[in-house]
Amino acid sequence: MKTKNNVQKAILRSAAVVVSFILISFTVSAQTFWKRLLENTGFSDIAMAMAAPADEKLNERVRAETETYFYYTNEVEPAMELEDWMTDDSGFTTSQFVFEEAADESLGLEDWMMDESLFQSEEESEAALELEAWMVSENTWAI
Repeated sequence: MKTKNNVQKAILRSAAVVVSFILISFTVSAQTFWKRLLENTGFSDIAMAMAAPADEKLNERVRAETETYFYYTNEVEPAMELEDWMTDDSGFTTSQFVFEEAADESLGLEDWMMDESLFQSEEESEAALELEAWMVSENTWAI
């Protein structure tokens, strides 16, 4: 019984996904859907003829309602005037920051730096490298 319920849920989910894809495809192409449908059928000429006059009548009515008059004038901006602050060099400095050179204190040698008991003086050594058979094998390196 539990398996039957799970199968039914899976079928319903997949059907919901398919239906959502179909609905999305219709909404994406909804703008030109009817026009393409009418163009691809045998009634396309009649349907286009019936649709065309309605659009023309609407356009004529809109043109008549929105008739307006336009008056064109030449716009001229006033000439720019040179003001005193525009020629004052103090207003246009390249940097407003004051730079000071930083100086560190000189390094000194302290007593604890010379005490060798604080540092390990043991020398570390690595094992010598050895040549192994696989390193020179022609089969491994395909030489």
